[in-house]
Amino acid sequence: MRLHLASLTLAGLLLSGCSSPPVRFYTLGAPAIGNDLTANTASATVLAVDPVIVPDYLDSQDILVRNGDLLDRSANGRWASRLSRGITDLVTAQLSRSWPSVFVTTHPTAGSPQTRLAITINRLDITKSGQGTLEADWSFVPADEHHPVVHQRASFSTQGSTATDDGITAVTRALVDQLAAKIGNSSPVM
Repeated sequence: MRLHLASLTLAGLLLSGCSSPPVRFYTLGAPAIGNDLTANTASATVLAVDPVIVPDYLDSQDILVRNGDLLDRSANGRWASRLSRGITDLVTAQLSRSWPSVFVTTHPTAGSPQTRLAITINRLDITKSGQGTLEADWSFVPADEHHPVVHQRASFSTQGSTATDDGITAVTRALVDQLAAKIGNSSPVM
């Protein structure tokens, strides 16, 4: 009986030592951004933001850091949604702040938007040393076929700590904020 209790106690201790810290879920902060939309949404110009396209290997909930040719996945951190969705939400929220007279949405109303914004992120790398790089193309696509499609391209970089998931999230957010600011400083076709 004693041997049986001792082995159960030992098994319990071994199993408790094997448990890992709980998974933490991260966002890029878009829901926390207040949106002071002053435009009357019934008469406002509508800009529909298409889902942002990111490289396939990044479009998951995994938080990744580049280590040369390898991508290291966080053991305990995950994005709360697919990375493309988080980036789309953050860019949409930031553009709403940049253009208060435009109704910027990812959910076009029953009517057609005057312009669509299509964003493709061609590269989003955050290295173990903390160097972050984002390269993107975006296009303003007017509903009126007589107006030209406006294409733009830019690259951004930042430096930060990648020792923790909090740091990786901050570097990613800084890169997406730079992209949103650059788009916000451009002139949409309306």
